[in-house]
Amino acid sequence: MSLKRFHEELEQITVDLAAYGDYALGMLTDGMASLQGLDTARANDVMDRKAHLYDLHSDLEDRTMRLLLLYQPVAEDLRTIVCINVMNHSYYRVGRIGKDIAKAVLAMRSEVGAGAETVSFASLYVMADIVFAMHREVMEAFRSGSAVNLEGLGLQDDRVDAMRATLFREYLTYMLEDPKNIRSGIEAITITRHLERAGDHACIMAEKIYFMTEGARIEIR
Repeated sequence: MSLKRFHEELEQITVDLAAYGDYALGMLTDGMASLQGLDTARANDVMDRKAHLYDLHSDLEDRTMRLLLLYQPVAEDLRTIVCINVMNHSYYRVGRIGKDIAKAVLAMRSEVGAGAETVSFASLYVMADIVFAMHREVMEAFRSGSAVNLEGLGLQDDRVDAMRATLFREYLTYMLEDPKNIRSGIEAITITRHLERAGDHACIMAEKIYFMTEGARIEIR
């Protein structure tokens, strides 16, 4: 097997990983979008995408394993494959998080019904926008082959963590004030946990991109 063939296959995998990342992030963004008006059609669409997400994940995993077995790469090539494997797993989890948010929307809709009052989701959208920005930065760095600003990403992650703690108290207050808010409040708290985890995956991927490009291991936290 030639080195040229190896790099052709590796380049194609990186292209496909970026497309797969867009697919996973699309599930996350649409999961959050389904929260608006408890849109069951959009939520069910996100739920239906999980099978294809798994297929994309498995295909990339098989192809990177094949490269390792056939070519036994070293140095920068090996770091690239390590990065791809980590990002493959993280994007799978991000897509699943989108599915879990959609599942929470469906649970709220079945409990409170169409047009019913729920807790305010305004702060959730703000939290989600921070997470989306983190992922856009990570994806841009991967596509361009440049290192992520780990310090800046870490500060964004701190904001997400702080918002989760604040929103827990906010939604708890809603539930204590009116028992009708209990179901939507519980699901909103669950979504804050999902968003925090999605932010964590952005950090995990950023660390591996830094390792891939710079050859040094740096932990954000």
